[in-house]
Amino acid sequence: MQHTDKMRAEFEAWWDRQPHREQFKDVKDQMRNVWVASRREQAVVLPPAVPMPDIDEDDDPDEFEQSEAIALTANGMRHACRAAIEAAGVTVRG
Repeated sequence: MQHTDKMRAEFEAWWDRQPHREQFKDVKDQMRNVWVASRREQAVVLPPAVPMPDIDEDDDPDEFEQSEAIALTANGMRHACRAAIEAAGVTVRG
């Protein structure tokens, strides 16, 4: 589902829950356009990915493995966050 379709569906779900929606039926399209535009402008900026460490022959292998594990974990969480934010219909930058 495209972000715009998801935003429209969210608006329709919100609209259906409003107790006096019949009184405002004539401005519903305008309200939906504002809803979609506001959601389109909303964005989350993620911090940069953690770079993978470089190994030198003089480096301690245990220290390298620990640094590598930290980078992989951090980047995996960053990826999971991006997926969850995008699933909510919000644009992700970074």
